[in-house]
Amino acid sequence: MSVLELIYQVLNSVLPNRVTYGTNIIDANELHIYPFIVYQEISDRVQKYADNMSLVRIITYQITLVTESKDPTIEDQLESALYQSGLNYQMITEYVNDDNSINRVYEIKQEEIKHE
Repeated sequence: MSVLELIYQVLNSVLPNRVTYGTNIIDANELHIYPFIVYQEISDRVQKYADNMSLVRIITYQITLVTESKDPTIEDQLESALYQSGLNYQMITEYVNDDNSINRVYEIKQEEIKHE
């Protein structure tokens, strides 16, 4: 199973059918659009080379939890699910949107090492 598939499974266990990759697909005209989660791979960078080949890559995934207002219960559920799945995450920022909804942004970094 890929890391993206694992992330999706974990997120979907917290908010079933409210998870999307890359962009919000929740219809803004819906009456109850919150909460939802958007996740994506935001970088895949080589950290170390040897003999003109990449040996170590760092892949960064971002998860954004969007809630109508501050919701510590859902935040705790998400953080607990990430922890229990073995994904090492960091909460990197939280901010208020124009409509007063809250974005809470998490980051997961995975190191990929190639052995030959």
